Amino acid sequence: MKIKMLPNWCKKVGIVVFLIGSIVSGYKGFMHGLTAECNPDSTKFDFFENLYNNPVLHFFEVLAVIGMMLYMFSKEKVEDDYINILRLESYQFTILIGLGLTVVIYMIWGNVSLKLDYIINLFMIFYLIIFAIKKRIY
Repeated sequence: MKIKMLPNWCKKVGIVVFLIGSIVSGYKGFMHGLTAECNPDSTKFDFFENLYNNPVLHFFEVLAVIGMMLYMFSKEKVEDDYINILRLESYQFTILIGLGLTVVIYMIWGNVSLKLDYIINLFMIFYLIIFAIKKRIY
């Protein structure tokens, strides 16, 4: 089975897009944790919320997901059938881990509410870790 992949240079573009999106979208949570959680009596840090509103922050969250997808769907420098097999095995193993974690989390905490981008990012991070480990082992 031949998979259509993006060129190798898209990995670099994907990393840059992911870093820009995740730094900007993660800054709000970092500042909220830094200012509000350390001292509950202090006022919340609202400069960032005034600078970037919710649609802009959502755009950067989506941008981070798109950047990681660009990285995932790019070719390796040496692309052969063995890399394709490793890629497909990594997808399969990632789906099994994701389904297992979902069932365990649902059994332990029945009312967990996470945003969809957390689940997508976790899935893609698991895939990249598993693919990197499989590439190094074989």
